Amino acid sequence: MISTRTKKMWGRTWLGVTLILITGAHYFFYRFSSDPLNTYRVCGGITCGCLLWTSVLWVAMWLRHMWARYLMITVICIAIAAFCMLAMLVRGDSIDPLSHLMKQVAYGVLFYVAALIPLTWSSLLRQYLGPKTAGER
Repeated sequence: MISTRTKKMWGRTWLGVTLILITGAHYFFYRFSSDPLNTYRVCGGITCGCLLWTSVLWVAMWLRHMWARYLMITVICIAIAAFCMLAMLVRGDSIDPLSHLMKQVAYGVLFYVAALIPLTWSSLLRQYLGPKTAGER
């Protein structure tokens, strides 16, 4: 049986890993949004919105609010769908395949999917975000 202190440490470790993966995704989506070949300016707004809401939800998870995990999973899935749709629109408007833009979106989506893995399947993260027990700080 794992002690409460160890569960808390692993829960925070998974949150740290999630933060690093989400930050990597934001980096690639920002590069995609600010590229001069990207003619859809709405990409910048979507990137800013994703950055804002994933940050707010990550802080809520650090403060041990269970509902933030569910919202984070939902926001990441919606962002993946939005950026994939924008990538298809940008690629459809271009004469050449714009491989560097598509790589940036693919890397961003890959980082988001990697962040979904601990959010959805980590039992230690789920226990960390659950209600505190008596004597726990």
